Amino acid sequence: MGTARGLSQVLKEARQGGKPTSATQKVPRSGYRYDLDGLRGIAIAFVVLFHVFVGKVSGGVDVFLLLSGYFFLGSQLRYADRPDSSINPWWPIWRTLRRLLPALVLVLGVSMVLILAWVPRLQRIEIANQAVASLFYVQNWELASQGAAYGAASAEVSPFQHLWSMAVQGQFYLFAILLSMAIILIRRYRPEYSAVRLATPVLAVLTSVSFFSAILWHFIDQSVNYYSTFTRFWELGLGALLVLHAPRILISAKTKSILAAVGLFMVLSTGFFMDGAETFPGFPALYPILGACLVILGDGKISVFLSRKWMLWLGDIAYPLYLWHWPLLIIFTALFNQEEPSIWLGIAVIMLSLGLAQLTNKYVEKPMQQQGKRPLFRESRSADALQKLRSSRPARMRAYAGIAVVAVGFALTSTPQVLYQRVLDTQMSDLDPEIYPGALSLAGFDAPEVKPKPNPYVLADTVSPAWAKGCMSVFGDDPSELAPDNYDEDYCAFGNPNSPVEVYLVGGSHAEQWMAPLDALGKQHNFKVIPLVRQSCPTFVVELDGIFSDDCIEFNEKVIERLAEVKPDLVVSNSTRPLLEKGRGIDEVPESYITLWDFLEAEDIPFMGLRDNPWFIQPGGEGWMVSQCYEEEQSLVDCSITKDNFYAPVDPAEKELAIRNNMLAVDTSRWFCPDDLCIPVIGNVYVYRDGNHMSDEYAQSLAPFLWSNMRRLLVA
Repeated sequence: MGTARGLSQVLKEARQGGKPTSATQKVPRSGYRYDLDGLRGIAIAFVVLFHVFVGKVSGGVDVFLLLSGYFFLGSQLRYADRPDSSINPWWPIWRTLRRLLPALVLVLGVSMVLILAWVPRLQRIEIANQAVASLFYVQNWELASQGAAYGAASAEVSPFQHLWSMAVQGQFYLFAILLSMAIILIRRYRPEYSAVRLATPVLAVLTSVSFFSAILWHFIDQSVNYYSTFTRFWELGLGALLVLHAPRILISAKTKSILAAVGLFMVLSTGFFMDGAETFPGFPALYPILGACLVILGDGKISVFLSRKWMLWLGDIAYPLYLWHWPLLIIFTALFNQEEPSIWLGIAVIMLSLGLAQLTNKYVEKPMQQQGKRPLFRESRSADALQKLRSSRPARMRAYAGIAVVAVGFALTSTPQVLYQRVLDTQMSDLDPEIYPGALSLAGFDAPEVKPKPNPYVLADTVSPAWAKGCMSVFGDDPSELAPDNYDEDYCAFGNPNSPVEVYLVGGSHAEQWMAPLDALGKQHNFKVIPLVRQSCPTFVVELDGIFSDDCIEFNEKVIERLAEVKPDLVVSNSTRPLLEKGRGIDEVPESYITLWDFLEAEDIPFMGLRDNPWFIQPGGEGWMVSQCYEEEQSLVDCSITKDNFYAPVDPAEKELAIRNNMLAVDTSRWFCPDDLCIPVIGNVYVYRDGNHMSDEYAQSLAPFLWSNMRRLLVA
């Protein structure tokens, strides 16, 4: 395929748009495809407009990825086709880092400074982790691991979620460099094989596998599918194949003009016809991608339009514009306490983003780019570089700027630890019960008028003691293992570890959140507390509701075996929950729960069932950060729900547990919903860390209420 002529000739024709195929060719072409720079610029412009004003994925990023494959791999293979090419990968890696990293570090650094200085609601560990992941070009995998669906702009969305595409692009660049190095090595021994011939089958296979994987994974896990490098590869791979083989496609000038017009329409209309967040990079992504391919194959008036000066300017600033617009949009939306950006805020963000993109391009991107040509085989540039540092002021300035980039990057890596330390400080501090009585105010204790504590934004990153200590099984953990078995005997023993009286806490995170008061009560009343808990996994013997995972079923088999073996003095868990998975938001007793109670009754093991606390759910199904709501609105009414929005009129577990020996249903609703209103602040203490989990501070204040019920089943 590539033996008749070298890749340099093929890529020369690609840059020129192919040889003229008709004497009627009307648009003169220069050696560089300026129209594709314009296409890149208009694609990113539509990304910005749709992010700001529409809240949908426009397809512009997909076009950007295609063009990245087209340009970058083409340049790598053009070099690999040279007989004097060097196999040293350092130069292309260094050149790529100098082109991409300074602007990225600048945006990440400024964004984190703004967040830490003025935007408390974005001071979350997960966001700091995403900043670090973006710095190392693994943000797509960080988002996938966090289970983050790609969301429209709001005050709750990560300001760095858009950088998943930069991570995919960076990972592809590394692949392209390695592929070109492999081709150089092969051509050392088989020079008759061109880079086109060697690269085509590899790219064709990987692109095809990636495309069909993207279609399949849409039905398995669209969130992972959206971010995955493997399912995104086909978009970049198709661009690489296009640069290799588009010049071979002979098309008349008139047809090229039509193709370009149709292609540009497809690219620009994608966001109006579909929401890429729901389906890309699956089959529907072909629409904008094929549109971009038609523009690449096309010519005529559309190409002239895309090559105009202002379009080229837009293409020139496309990268920093993409970097800046989303963090600014999210940060200012949160700063001005808007749930979604207003029209005027959106316009201001676009204007500011354009200005910062221009400045970044002029004073950061271009000065830091590598200007020298790529070294050839056995050619060393080290001595020349050192000589320039000694003799050239611009070279020294670039070196100082490089040191600054490294310093800011290093500082960014510390931000998760800074925020984590705030969480530890919050969890280690004790609130004065005379000023912050929490639930004790329900029993008549006075609560003076002070600002509630703890910090509701820090609360969002806290977890209860068992989880914090690693004594809770979480997503991804082996479901055949119980967390306490991974440590020394007493490591996961709370309360009094030396007591012969054993209380087992079982269930999911809504059971585990009671660990703080149970730990305190165990120390006070001489009993040991052992957690056998797993994230999103209530305890049952048989799964009868059809909503809990296979991992949860396997985990519960181990829990039941352990309970039968040790026969604890008391088992504590939840007795109700809403079945949101079935569209039911009022608390009830799932059928699976009753199988646990039947087992415990047969084993003569006492049980205390705690009615679930309220779940604050937004209309879209996401949790409502009610403590943060009160911090911002200072209104109990606006940040509360009425009791009948969550609780059934009577505790659903009461009737079922009352007929069993040594079993007790505890109706906790009065602890959360005084005067039939479920509120975020009680006794100057924030009740919730998120939309449905208690804060440890409020849970601690419930210890006396909890003990008044426990003592009926447990004599310590």
